[in-house]
Amino acid sequence: MALDESIAEYLRRYHAGEANAVSSRELESVFRIRGPDIRRIINRLRGDGVPICSFDYGYYYAETEEELSRTIRQLRSRIKKIAQAERGLTQALPQFIDTGQMTLPLTGGEAP
Repeated sequence: MALDESIAEYLRRYHAGEANAVSSRELESVFRIRGPDIRRIINRLRGDGVPICSFDYGYYYAETEEELSRTIRQLRSRIKKIAQAERGLTQALPQFIDTGQMTLPLTGGEAP
């Protein structure tokens, strides 16, 4: 069984419902992988339609429509914040556009 499938099955079997959420640290320990890898796998599983939810206390396999809806709302909120940050950085981009003009540092003021 692939790691992704193992994690999905583990959550479905042992951590169904918000009350049974498991921390990322525990998943890291059980599967002997790092936090960023857990997040990548969870996102990939979600993208494949596996109903994995999360909140401040960890991950869990959805038991109800409301649990899944809460996670969807949370993700949408994060998407909006990321989009806002992206728009702001895009507005700042003209400050960094290369005009092709070379600048040299001024030093000492004395002729050689």
